[in-house]
Amino acid sequence: MSDAARDRPLFRRNFVTLLAAQASFGYAFSSFFMLPKFLVTELGASPVEIGLVAASYSTATIAVMPILGVWVDRFGRRVFMTAGALLMASLSAAFVFVVEVGPLVYLLRAAQGLAFSMVFVGGSALAVDEAPPERIGQAIGLFGLAMLSMNGVAAACVEAISLRAGWPVAFLAAAASATLCALLSRLLREPGFAVAEARDSGLLQVLRRPNLLRLLFVIAMVGAAMSTVVTFHQPFALGLGIETVSGFFVAYAAAAMIVRAALGHWIDRAGRRRVATFSLCVYFVDVASMAWLSGAAGLLVLGVGLGVAHGFAYPSLNSLAVAGADSRERGKVMALFQGGFHVGFASAALGFGILADQQGYGPVFLGGGACALLGLVAIAAAPVVRATPASGGARGSGSS
Repeated sequence: MSDAARDRPLFRRNFVTLLAAQASFGYAFSSFFMLPKFLVTELGASPVEIGLVAASYSTATIAVMPILGVWVDRFGRRVFMTAGALLMASLSAAFVFVVEVGPLVYLLRAAQGLAFSMVFVGGSALAVDEAPPERIGQAIGLFGLAMLSMNGVAAACVEAISLRAGWPVAFLAAAASATLCALLSRLLREPGFAVAEARDSGLLQVLRRPNLLRLLFVIAMVGAAMSTVVTFHQPFALGLGIETVSGFFVAYAAAAMIVRAALGHWIDRAGRRRVATFSLCVYFVDVASMAWLSGAAGLLVLGVGLGVAHGFAYPSLNSLAVAGADSRERGKVMALFQGGFHVGFASAALGFGILADQQGYGPVFLGGGACALLGLVAIAAAPVVRATPASGGARGSGSS
């Protein structure tokens, strides 16, 4: 890496435009965090059906992530961001026609998994392209922050819009925001991007990178833990008589934003593995504690806890995974990493949906906490892998 690349600033116009595009997409994506409430209150969905809808999204994401990682490295980042945003816009608008829990809702949610994957893989690879090597963790955190900033905003807006104007208007607002993302993505450049050639590393070669399989297991456990609260806290809270549930996402987003904006630099300075270990401890306590939820105030507290946990977990683990990957491998690494997250998310949505139907929601959240504990054990027991000059990794990327 040249001295010029190391010394260049992170907050250049291209990176700021990328964050704006990601925030616009984030509103559309985050609008569907309130989908469980729509399914329960408008369509009378059961826990199993809620889990199946969530799993259809994640299963599609798992299926397309690997090939998208190859294509993004081969054909470029921006085209996938634009196409994914336009696809998300059309799918969000199509939810206006959902009147029952049936094939249409499963199909639309699965296709949204494809749209998200296109925007995420293209955008996250571009974020790493833009970052100096010593600020990769911060760049990944800020890229995620752009979407996180919309988690609470979208949840609160969707709940308010649905109560005042109806769910169709909320879905159309999501479509408009995704369209804005597509327009902003056309302003992006791909600096220093070299189109991958046929001889470049394939997915199996990338998987052989030291410690990557372990990190994929850890992020799968994170995905499973998050799935339990994101998928099932709304029907659980509604069953307890809590009518307004968007506060959980508002608290989650606010906490995650503070973590990444104010403490994002700590991920690289304190050590990415150390930060990941801390975040999984918080994940375990927070997710398991949802089993004892008793009121709206508890939703806010647990939302803050999840924001702290995920605010640190995702960028620290992601930067550990991408350390050492060159520009022709980053799309593949990002795809595999995100795919691992959704393997855990889909598995938990399906399995815990059946468990909730049979045993109630308490055991679901205890199971989600156990998944976080497994991830904690895996990352704590991992051998220290230090980057070397030959690997091209960032300094200290694997140190604890």
